Amino acid sequence: MLLEALEDWNPWWSEGEVSEDLKGVTRDILSTALEYVELSKVKVVTGIRRCGKSTLLYQIIDSILTGEDACNVLLLNFDDVRLASTPIEEIYRMYLEELRPTNVYLFLDEVHGASGWVSLVRRVTDLGKAKVFVTDSSSYFIPLDYARVLTGRKISLELYPLSFREFLRFKGVVERAAGTEGHAILRGHLKEYMVKGGFPEPFFHSEKTARRILLEYFEDIVARDVVSRFGANYGKVRDLAYYLISNTSQMVTYRKLRGILGLGLETVQNYVNYLESVYLIFRVPAFSEKVKSQLMLPKKVYAVDTGLVNTVGFKISENIGAILENIVFLELKRRGYDIYYLPTEKREVDFVAKRGSEVRLINVCYDPSDTNTFRREVEGLIEGLRSIGLARGEIVTWNYRDKVRVNNKEVFFTPATEWLLSS
Repeated sequence: MLLEALEDWNPWWSEGEVSEDLKGVTRDILSTALEYVELSKVKVVTGIRRCGKSTLLYQIIDSILTGEDACNVLLLNFDDVRLASTPIEEIYRMYLEELRPTNVYLFLDEVHGASGWVSLVRRVTDLGKAKVFVTDSSSYFIPLDYARVLTGRKISLELYPLSFREFLRFKGVVERAAGTEGHAILRGHLKEYMVKGGFPEPFFHSEKTARRILLEYFEDIVARDVVSRFGANYGKVRDLAYYLISNTSQMVTYRKLRGILGLGLETVQNYVNYLESVYLIFRVPAFSEKVKSQLMLPKKVYAVDTGLVNTVGFKISENIGAILENIVFLELKRRGYDIYYLPTEKREVDFVAKRGSEVRLINVCYDPSDTNTFRREVEGLIEGLRSIGLARGEIVTWNYRDKVRVNNKEVFFTPATEWLLSS
């Protein structure tokens, strides 16, 4: 049965290649992952359940097979009970005996389901016996007593649901055509993206079926990735997840959540940390040079996917501005920015995005054409620019383009489709 399981998960042993249905559509992160393949460090890919981690592994394997014997590649998926119930050392030993590989590439998918995996991975990497990729749906997947063992031995990649650019790729809208299709057509694609979100599977179904799939994802993430791993109360953590997703782009405090859930403050803090560790939600702190201020001020919350917001929380028609803000947040995450919000007297700036020495101030406003809205957005951003010494700010809109100069500060209004497809 064990050998049969290995053959099921490694069809290239008999076919010599990765089938087209397993490879899917190329993800943008693939090029970075391929640069890491030959590194001696453990390559760690984390991201929310069903965002495409397994497909990314198949794409990496497909690239490896262009220059390697298929028997040198071993993929183990520990969602399979046949593998999860067998010691990983026993599985690996059988692989070596049966396939006799000469240059091992080891892929461990949903690795939290494998007992003893850290010891095996450390040994084969330290001895140069294998190049290793592991994936998991939680940032807490490494047991605490083993965390120090992999310190300095791993390099991390985070995978998110599809970006808008990748969504267009799934639809067959190639980038060179995207700019010539017309803004109205692109906005139509973006509206669909806002409703369905970026999980790959719902993309291929009707809106009604997509909603059912997303609801199943939500329940699975709460039950399998939070309750099963951390022992949280299912009803309470589900209510918390529902509340946070329904309040995307809003400020939240532990004390308010405690009152809503009727739980102790420490329990609420733990539950929020659990939801963030499985990538269901993200928290954004206030931007301040004082650490105490960052800790004391409330955090803003964002969801991992707008399709989930539309399914579990509110309909996009109820607060399309919050959905657009969530999409901009996720794009900044994909691009590797550290993200904060900036409190000001007039209006907080939605995002302070830092990446190395680069700092950007970005507001999101669905429709700034109203005079009062326009003034509020510009004045708030100008105040933010002055407070941290920047000359240029951005406002992402639905379909409004403009440039405003106030003294020595510039504010650029950019339609969301253009902003999301920029490099």
